[in-house]
Amino acid sequence: MNETIPQIPLAVNGQAAGTDALCSMNGFVKIGRHETRDHQCTGRGATPEEAAAHFFGCMDALEAGYAARAARLAAPPPLASRMQRLGLLLACGLEHSIARNDHKLAERLLKAAAIVLAGGVAQTGEGAYVVRSQTEPEATFYEVAGRACTCADSRRKSDEKTYRCKHVLAACLVMKLDDQEKEHTS
Repeated sequence: MNETIPQIPLAVNGQAAGTDALCSMNGFVKIGRHETRDHQCTGRGATPEEAAAHFFGCMDALEAGYAARAARLAAPPPLASRMQRLGLLLACGLEHSIARNDHKLAERLLKAAAIVLAGGVAQTGEGAYVVRSQTEPEATFYEVAGRACTCADSRRKSDEKTYRCKHVLAACLVMKLDDQEKEHTS
């Protein structure tokens, strides 16, 4: 006797919402590396085969989800844009200079960031840079090596050990940005 079992209609707020599954599987399973944790899987269908297929589909979806999460966590996060990273470096420097009550340093940092944004810094060697002048950008360039700069401001303040002119600060910002990119690719 091969008798068809009728579907039982569901009603939501008085309207038919589909048919009720006649077969249902519900269980707790252990998935992949999460052998200590139970995961609930459910499968419903008109036949036992359909319910079982949905149940195992639920298990497969959990496995795929954990695999995708593991792949996402294994990949390094994308590097923020150069502009965003420059903004973070500038904010950190400004916070430091204000905490030291060194408003002149804050002003030089802003000018240094403007030089970097204008593309006024070029590396010429290991720790050596050429930095474009802000007042005469087409005619004057300063050489920066470490904390030394060929500008008049730097020569005037050479006796101050912690002083850095805006050209040195601009070179430092570019060096940090480049170092971040190297670290991210290695």
